[in-house]
Amino acid sequence: MFHPYFFWRSYLNWYIVNKEYIRFLLQFDKTVGFVNYDDKLKIHVGTILTIGKFKYYVPISSAKSKHERMSNSLDFHKLQDKTTNYLYAVLNINNMIPVPDSCITQLKYDKISNYRYFKDDKERTNYIYLLQKEKALIDEVSELLQSKAQKLYEKCLQMPDSSLAKRCCNFKLLEEKSLEFVQQ
Repeated sequence: MFHPYFFWRSYLNWYIVNKEYIRFLLQFDKTVGFVNYDDKLKIHVGTILTIGKFKYYVPISSAKSKHERMSNSLDFHKLQDKTTNYLYAVLNINNMIPVPDSCITQLKYDKISNYRYFKDDKERTNYIYLLQKEKALIDEVSELLQSKAQKLYEKCLQMPDSSLAKRCCNFKLLEEKSLEFVQQ
């Protein structure tokens, strides 16, 4: 049974989360993913859902060989092309974080060079194509992702000592810290 204060809204776009906010959250929960890889950009992306008064963002990760062997689960989802079976990326739902509006920027493709260095136009174009493909794969499963996130959140609240909850961000703690960050 899902808690009645869940209200789901989908914002299927790419978002950049403020790095200072991520650093702040990392002080309290090491499960939170960091967003800076030298000149590269890690984008927090996907279905933005509202739980109570909080928006949650789901981080995307590049596909690695270990992900090929993993199955989709409540806290993990592959972005895989059904036609070619090519694995583009994964969504780590267990690492979703509450993010205030003041700490996000919607990524526009024509502004992408403001956030990430590209050695040439070809590299930039290829990266935009990759983002577009990943977004299309997310769009195909948006309702499923919303359902997974909702169930995951509830299970972690109900069973905070479970192995599932231990793999996840501490959602309640991060909600408190998110409010604290906004008040500062």
